Amino acid sequence: MVDDSAFEIRRDPDAILRQIKEAERSDEPGRGKLKIFFGYAAGVGKTYAMLEDAHGYKEKGFDVVAGYIEPHTRADTTALLDGLEQLERRTIEHRGIALREFDLDAALKRKPQILLVDELAHTNAPGSRHRKRYQDIEELLRAGINVFTTVNVQHLEGLNDKISAITQVRVAERIPDSVFDRADSVELIDIEPDDLIERLNAGKVYVPDRSWVALSNFFTKKNLAALREIALRRMADRMTRSPDANGTACRVEAGEDVLVYVTPDAGNVKVIRAAANMAEAFHGALTALVIESSESKKLDVEDRQRLRSNIDLAEELGAHVVTMHGDDVAVLISQYSMTAGITQLVLGSNSSGKGLFSSKENLVNRLTHLSYGAVINVVPVKDLPAQFSRFRPATGFKLTSGDVLKALLAVALATAIGLAVHELGLASSVILMGYMFVILLIATRADGFFYSLIAALGSVLAYNFFFTVPRFTFDAYGINYPFIFVFLMVSTLVASSLTVRMKRQSEATARRAYRTEVLLESTRELQASTSIEACFATAAKQIMKILDRPVVMYKAGSESRLSKPVVYDVPGSGGGDAQSAELVSPYEVAVASWVAANNERAGATTSTLAEARCLYLPIRSKGAVFGVAGLVMEEDSEDFGSFEKNLLIALLDECGQACEQIDSARERHEMRTKAEKEELRSNLLRMISHDLRTPLTSISGDADMLLSEGARLSEAQKQRMYEDIYEDSSWLISLVENLLSVTRIDDGSIELNMQPEIVGDIVREAVSHTNRKGAAHDIRVDVPDELLMVKADARLIMQVIINLVNNAISYTPPGSRIEVSAHREKTETGHAVRIAVADNGSGVPDADKERIFGMFFTGSMAGSLKEGGDAHRSMGLGLALCRSIVRVHGDDLTISDAEPHGSVFSFMLPEATMDGLGHGGGLSDSEHED
Repeated sequence: MVDDSAFEIRRDPDAILRQIKEAERSDEPGRGKLKIFFGYAAGVGKTYAMLEDAHGYKEKGFDVVAGYIEPHTRADTTALLDGLEQLERRTIEHRGIALREFDLDAALKRKPQILLVDELAHTNAPGSRHRKRYQDIEELLRAGINVFTTVNVQHLEGLNDKISAITQVRVAERIPDSVFDRADSVELIDIEPDDLIERLNAGKVYVPDRSWVALSNFFTKKNLAALREIALRRMADRMTRSPDANGTACRVEAGEDVLVYVTPDAGNVKVIRAAANMAEAFHGALTALVIESSESKKLDVEDRQRLRSNIDLAEELGAHVVTMHGDDVAVLISQYSMTAGITQLVLGSNSSGKGLFSSKENLVNRLTHLSYGAVINVVPVKDLPAQFSRFRPATGFKLTSGDVLKALLAVALATAIGLAVHELGLASSVILMGYMFVILLIATRADGFFYSLIAALGSVLAYNFFFTVPRFTFDAYGINYPFIFVFLMVSTLVASSLTVRMKRQSEATARRAYRTEVLLESTRELQASTSIEACFATAAKQIMKILDRPVVMYKAGSESRLSKPVVYDVPGSGGGDAQSAELVSPYEVAVASWVAANNERAGATTSTLAEARCLYLPIRSKGAVFGVAGLVMEEDSEDFGSFEKNLLIALLDECGQACEQIDSARERHEMRTKAEKEELRSNLLRMISHDLRTPLTSISGDADMLLSEGARLSEAQKQRMYEDIYEDSSWLISLVENLLSVTRIDDGSIELNMQPEIVGDIVREAVSHTNRKGAAHDIRVDVPDELLMVKADARLIMQVIINLVNNAISYTPPGSRIEVSAHREKTETGHAVRIAVADNGSGVPDADKERIFGMFFTGSMAGSLKEGGDAHRSMGLGLALCRSIVRVHGDDLTISDAEPHGSVFSFMLPEATMDGLGHGGGLSDSEHED
């Protein structure tokens, strides 16, 4: 028996992490299950087995629908469609031909429990939403629909090269291995090759004519036996890649990452597939390294398309694409592999040998010396134009017409200068320096090292022809001339070569610096953003800076609903309203909505909804989609380079993370606000339950006394009880009014009725409604300008003044002076009116001034201010309410000390502006006195 504990010790953390992610994906709520019926060739019975299984589920009560069944000419298979609901196929016109395809939208609308979709590797007709059928099935799974499908072993991407070598047939329709490995269930449909050949001969697979062709080519016994063996091995291999019921793989080995060098060569696809298979076998991550050299911009359209196709294949096989910049491929590969800790390097090679200008050490040998401890795997590919030839142009040994013209121009210009110097009678050394100077000057504009070679040879020949004796011949008489020629040749060759190399290095450094600058600038601006809309605007600005093309941004709301699109146009592009309307057409918005709902890219240059004008990418973080960015592509749908693509992905990732931080901050604020409201509610209930008991008990006791003992009470006693009941009732009414006002202001439901009002009327009306105990105090009103007006809600401002006066009455002894004043003051924006309530009581301690406006504050303030008042009835709501009302009017309530003692509460209101009234509504002090 195997010791489980010993087995667990060897488990690789990366492998465990991948298994956890896989388990989370498979257990994703609402996601459908995928079952694949797997075979090694057509005719083994995959579709038949799928239909039989579907009938079994239908008998158990499941809702089963046949979405698309390949129209085979097999009677037994066709008969199994009886009794199953079938979806109508979608007709697509392409080049005058009507193509019948699977209707994805009809399937999503019907949404059965189980949907049968034959031929997983099928390529959809142009005009379909997705380029491949497996992408249709991915969308069905995301919609929660369980799917049954079929596929053959030769359609797996990772096995394509191996099977092509055996069968001599290149299969065009392929699916990523990840689709096969992530299936929830795979059922192998297997029969003996002899039985399959017998079925072919009987015409049960193809019509007789096609059967004869198939038997003569693909369906030979040797090929079928090999395909069957590969299918059986692939099934066993899938068991080692997929987690079991307990979430652990059947076999876990130490993970080892793999790096593959991606080039524009046609045969590089074989190298990428081999690297992907190695990464799977080693249970490691796959990194695809793309190197942009100074020659990358000169690639023709075909090479660019091949490079993009190879990068897409690497991403499809699960690779993380990394772009580096420089001309020395070997150094860049070794540096990155050592930095990332990758020890398995995969390169492509051929047997074409070295060229004329190839270095003594090829790429593999250089990597062997530079990459210590790395294992270099060379994949021989017959159709791969040597990677070494791709390596050589990176060093600049590529003859171009531009370099030839520049070299000839440099020689001609230096010769002209030399002739002028010669006429002046200067030494020949000046002429030699002129050649070196001019060639170095133009070398900064050269592209390759052939410029140096041509310029050096041309300089020697020109100097010999024009300046050596005998002149205007290529003869040279003199013992010094050979040394001069060698010096001129070597010096110009070395100096110009170093100049060209420095130019290339400076270009690579500039590109790296530009990327770093853009990312740092984006990070700073995104971190400074306070809203998701601001993040989108920043991201759009940076994208336009990188790609110089318009950007359309959508914000995703609940249930992936998109807000109104915002088009950011490049300044000076002249796009106009017509282009903006085209970019936000209903079709473009529909594509963006699909991206938001499915968290997948789509649009131009992709295999999903490729007819769109823009390439749409989700702005996401940890699976949450915050928006969609639409990048306007050129009319020919040419993709941008890998450098720009990496910048774009990094920028959108930064934007997604910034949006997540803003969203998290908003959630934390909402939670904090909710907690504060809960605390306020608890405090309010506690205070109400405590403070309401006393007046209610007093009212109840006095009323009971009047009812039961009223006949025996004197008139003076009854009057005192009536006054107590009235006072307690007034306090309760004031309390309820304050509570209602605080609630409305905190909820934002209060509506201000801002009107020009006469200050004197507001103040006098407020004073008349203050506490009855105000009769024991000296209350004064000081409003010198009777026509002084403010713009305010009179009802709320009156409540502020009432609360401030009542507060002064409660916390000052009888006989104290309370003054309510209103005066005009000049401010930076014009004139305002300061309203103040002052008393000559004992004042407020400095320690309490910061807390006096807080809700439920009645502590030391009561002890310091109250001298015989009734602070025991205060809930601490009055001043808090006053500050809230003043703040919604645009100012703040402040407290200061009065002279010689006491307190002053004051606030400012804007003076009302009325035509023809001096300072906006009232007369000046001097005019009033006149």
